[in-house]
Amino acid sequence: MPTAVIYICAAMLFVGAAPLPYGYYMLLRLVACGVFAFAAFVSFDRKHKTLPWVFGLVALLFNPIIKVHLPKEVWALVDVATAILLLATAKPVKSNA
Repeated sequence: MPTAVIYICAAMLFVGAAPLPYGYYMLLRLVACGVFAFAAFVSFDRKHKTLPWVFGLVALLFNPIIKVHLPKEVWALVDVATAILLLATAKPVKSNA
């Protein structure tokens, strides 16, 4: 996974903690779900034990089809926590190029 994609998604998640229009959160769901699903695939392919499960659960949390309804304050915490998770685990999912 390209490094820029990881950092862009993390930045979007940090910004998502602020009160923004609903359209931004729909875009955030699409981007975060895609990035975390791909990170789950990459980490599974690289034989990590727990990262694919963590990334898969986060991808399900952000999926845009079956929405998880949480209070705004909880979503703000989830956004920040998942951004930190993405940055902390960026090394195992970065491309080798």
